Amino acid sequence: MSVLSLKGVTKKFGGLTAVNDVNLDVNAGTIHGLIGPNGAGKTTLFSLITGFYTPTSGSILLNGKDVTLTSTSHRARKGLVRTFQGTVLFPDQNVAQNIANGMLATGAGSWTDWFSESQAYAKIRYQEVERLLQFARLSDLRNAAARDLSHGQQRVLGIAIALAAKPRVLLLDEPFTGMTASEKDRLVEMLQSIRQGGTTVVLVEHDMRTVMRLCEVITVLNFGSVLTEGTPEHVRRHPEVMSAYLGTTA
Repeated sequence: MSVLSLKGVTKKFGGLTAVNDVNLDVNAGTIHGLIGPNGAGKTTLFSLITGFYTPTSGSILLNGKDVTLTSTSHRARKGLVRTFQGTVLFPDQNVAQNIANGMLATGAGSWTDWFSESQAYAKIRYQEVERLLQFARLSDLRNAAARDLSHGQQRVLGIAIALAAKPRVLLLDEPFTGMTASEKDRLVEMLQSIRQGGTTVVLVEHDMRTVMRLCEVITVLNFGSVLTEGTPEHVRRHPEVMSAYLGTTA
C-alpha cells in the first residue's frame, strides 16, 4: 500500500527545471532510498514533498489525500516529518530539551499545555523524552548542551527530535554524512528499528554502500527525472546508473 505518492511532479525555477515529471510511490513500512549525483534534484524533491516548495505542476498524496497545496505544519500533523542535511538543533539547550521541542509538531498537547506545564502533559512529555533518549542511546547525554555533542551524536539527536513528532513517514536528508563506520552501523540498526515500529522511511544518501544494505527499494534521479527504480540489485546492475554518477557511457 502506498503511503506517499507523487504524480507527475515538476518544479521550475524560472527557466531551470529542477524536478521533471516525477512519479513516485513509497509503500508503507519500507525504507525507500532516493539517490543520484549532485544536482539531480533530490533535495528539491524533498522540499516539494514536505511543502517548502509548491510544484509547478503535478500532485502529492499522503495516505491517499492530496496535500499538494497544504503547509509544512499541516503535513507534519498528518505524519510527514523531515530532517535536513545540516542538523537543525537548539545548540544552547540540552539533549532532553531538544527532543521535547519535537513534540510541538504533534497533536498531543497544545501550546497552552506546553507553556502552563499542566501536570498531565508534563508527565506525557517526560515519558516520551525518556523513551527516545533510550532509543537513540543518548540517555547519558540528556543534560549535555546540543552544541557539545559530536557530529554523529548531533545527527542522531536530529532524528530523535523528528521521532518526537510521531511521524508516519520520516524523510531523512543525508543522515550518514560525516559519520564514522561504527556510527553508521548504529544508525542502520536505529533506522531498521524505526521501520519495524511502523514508520516508513524515505532516505536521501550519497553513501551507496549504506543505501544498498538498508533500502528495499531505490529510486535514482538524474537531471531532475527518474532514471530507474527497483531493488538494490536492479539499481546496482543498471548501466545508466554508473554513467549518471561517473559521467561515462556504459
